[in-house]
Amino acid sequence: RRRLGVGLWTQRDWPRGRLTRLVGNSMVEALVQFFSSWPTPLATAALAALPVTELRLAIPIAMHVWSLAPFDALLYAFLGNLLPIVPLYFGLMKLRDVCEKRLPRLVRPIDAMLGRGERKLKSQYARYGAFALFLFTAIPLPLTGVWSATVAAVALKIPFKSAVLGIAFGALAAGVIVTVLSITADVVLQ
Repeated sequence: RRRLGVGLWTQRDWPRGRLTRLVGNSMVEALVQFFSSWPTPLATAALAALPVTELRLAIPIAMHVWSLAPFDALLYAFLGNLLPIVPLYFGLMKLRDVCEKRLPRLVRPIDAMLGRGERKLKSQYARYGAFALFLFTAIPLPLTGVWSATVAAVALKIPFKSAVLGIAFGALAAGVIVTVLSITADVVLQ
């Protein structure tokens, strides 16, 4: 295998087979191709900031495609995963208000998204408080990441400080779980 620069693979020779066994999605190939010209730490953080990938996919890609060390992959993915919290938390209701005045057609999808977020976490939040955000985010399953937890925090009107602490620690726990699973998959798939 040939590498370009610092851990970057050419389009022709990046280890597609190993990643496809882990994920099996052409979207992954498109994202890897797009970000492979970026510096690896920045690409990992940017990939983790996206709602479709978050750190659940950024860590395996950083480790198996860009050959980043597990701790570095975890660190950059965790930091990138935290990037959308503040703009999403404070901007979602402002976006809804702007849409209500100027683009009323978009209010319905935003309200539906807030309703889904509220339904996902309402009973757990009533029972466990802000710890529910930690539990929700710490489970590394689809649709339980930082983006969904932040939408749920906005919908449930959870105070910002409590929301950020629960979500951040949950993201860290999910990152550790994904990193361990990625290391294990690397051992098993070789």
